[in-house]
Amino acid sequence: MTSTTDRPLAGETVVFTGSSYPEEAAALAERCGAETLYIPLIRTVPTGAEAPDLSRYDWLIFTSSSAVRTFLTYGIKPEARFAAVGSKTAEALEAGGFQVDFVPSVYSADYFAEEFPKAAGDRRCLFIRGVRAKDTIADMPMPVDEWTVYDTVPDHGNAVRLAKMEGVTVIFASPSAVETFAAAGGRWEAIKAAAIGYVTEQAVREAGGRVIAAPERHTYEEVIEILVKGRTQHD
Repeated sequence: MTSTTDRPLAGETVVFTGSSYPEEAAALAERCGAETLYIPLIRTVPTGAEAPDLSRYDWLIFTSSSAVRTFLTYGIKPEARFAAVGSKTAEALEAGGFQVDFVPSVYSADYFAEEFPKAAGDRRCLFIRGVRAKDTIADMPMPVDEWTVYDTVPDHGNAVRLAKMEGVTVIFASPSAVETFAAAGGRWEAIKAAAIGYVTEQAVREAGGRVIAAPERHTYEEVIEILVKGRTQHD
């Protein structure tokens, strides 16, 4: 990353709102001079659903690190191959001791659904998901069962806190976070909104916000890099 100064984001406050704290992205933002805040708008709640017989499946599919973290609480060590939609999900699996055998060329469910069937053939798959996950993965033209391991619930207290802030850059990681912010009276004109994923970007726009950063690779680090580029181009 190049910049005209050593601290191109000096004077900026970047707010992370996802269900887990993105340590690497926060450290990157701080190295670039930004103040960072972690104000999660969504909390992950396990469903407690009984695990299916994983020996029946050739592939286990994950689209979020929340699904991975909940899956790990079951303490199961299946022999199936693992697929992840994005780099953070893959990293969560690897941290849990699993090898990731497939990640799409672009970190999105649409690209996954296009590329994965060619790699997996007609092998039986299990999609380990959250309650609010879209059906993009489940609707792939191949045998896909589902195991719903977690739900997300709004953190209204944090949303009210964030709604009172002005001039901060808020990174939204899900449509649910967008809805929670709006329901708490958040004013889009008071913040600068960034989005992880095109579905989240669309949710911000539909809620009346303007998105200043929505990277093709759906990672927090990419958002920070876009913010740096935007700042240096105006300096």
